[in-house]
Amino acid sequence: MRRVVLVLLTVILAMVVAAIIAIAFIISRAPAIESEDTGDIIIDIPRGNLYGGPNFGRQLDISADGKRIVYVGQAGKASRVLFLHTIGETAPAEIPGTGVGNRDIRDPTFSPDGRYVAYWAQGELRKITLDGSVSVVRKAPSPRGIGWLDDDTLVLGNPQGVLLRLKLSSSEEEPLPLAPSPGPGRVQVSPYVLPGNKAILFTIVNGPLMNARIGALTLETGEARQLFDENAFAPRYVSTDHLVFARGATRQLMAVRFDLSKLEIVGSAQPVLDVPLYGTGDGGATDYAISETGTLVYTPYREAGSDTLRAWFGDPTAMHVRLNWFEELNRLAP
Repeated sequence: MRRVVLVLLTVILAMVVAAIIAIAFIISRAPAIESEDTGDIIIDIPRGNLYGGPNFGRQLDISADGKRIVYVGQAGKASRVLFLHTIGETAPAEIPGTGVGNRDIRDPTFSPDGRYVAYWAQGELRKITLDGSVSVVRKAPSPRGIGWLDDDTLVLGNPQGVLLRLKLSSSEEEPLPLAPSPGPGRVQVSPYVLPGNKAILFTIVNGPLMNARIGALTLETGEARQLFDENAFAPRYVSTDHLVFARGATRQLMAVRFDLSKLEIVGSAQPVLDVPLYGTGDGGATDYAISETGTLVYTPYREAGSDTLRAWFGDPTAMHVRLNWFEELNRLAP
């Protein structure tokens, strides 16, 4: 009887191993996502490291001068932290004092002058220098996106309602709404402060991702209006007078001409990056960023041709950087 049991256990174990090998083979044979992009600088996530946090929000940003990338990551089994990668260097550097164990850390966002990074972790909104030596800590509800209104004021995406304004220098003041209620089931996330600090782009969330739209809020009047009738989220404005955003389940990057003075769309949106992008959670948080100098950084959902376990299960293995992207943007979305 004992011999029969051992034989059965051996057969079962062999079947399990065979199933694992078969699944791995099938996944490895799955068609890779091919990109026609040939001008990318590829920044590999170091072997043994993980990219991103466990829950919602954006995981990266790029400085206005296009030289540095900040992103959420984890080295082996160490704490989740913020990493700083200078374009042209071979390895990232951990920003001291940003470790949160295995807890949530997200939405790293460079200040306009590139001296600071704001991010959210463990119920707090934090502002730090790139060497971690200066820190401002404020209690804050869990946001969905962060924007800099000025050196002392942040705009927070709000999964419960309208965009919030947070004064960093006032430890007593709670985050305050920027506008009246948007109505039941419609919340405002992923804020992006437009040049001049007079208006803000944001994502309107109303149920599933495919229902997401882009809105614009005028700060002087508190007026908020929807810019698109079709699916659009994660907006960014760039100096070529384009509004760049993501669309669809693959978070395809799109662009359309945008009249900044009137806050109006001009013409039809065009695809500008044929690569599915990495994103997390509600509100369509999408991992791409654009510098004022025209450098685009983005994280593909799965690397073309990658045979690592991380890629098999959808974990990003690299960030891509494209220099002088504004020239291409003008060709693709004239």
